[in-house]
Amino acid sequence: MNAINVKSEIGPLKKVLLHRPGSELLNLTPDSLGRLLFDDIPFLPEAQKEHDEFARILKENNIEVVYLEDLMAEVLEISLLDNLFLRLVLKLLNIGI
Repeated sequence: MNAINVKSEIGPLKKVLLHRPGSELLNLTPDSLGRLLFDDIPFLPEAQKEHDEFARILKENNIEVVYLEDLMAEVLEISLLDNLFLRLVLKLLNIGI
């Protein structure tokens, strides 16, 4: 994997790290919305649809889309980090490995 190397804040975007909205949205409560900068509790299917469209547009513009879940699965393949705690956290977050 290449190191992060940002030379410009205004140059063309080449690669982006995304996370597709998932079951974590179901844990939002009215009390946490303001702190998380939400106006209302998002509707999961609509959030996923909007995310998929955003990712599609990025890819159409030759921007490499890297998903956090895939990156975490790759990291867990490294035996030093492959421990029970990380697997438990990922399981609780509903991220398959």
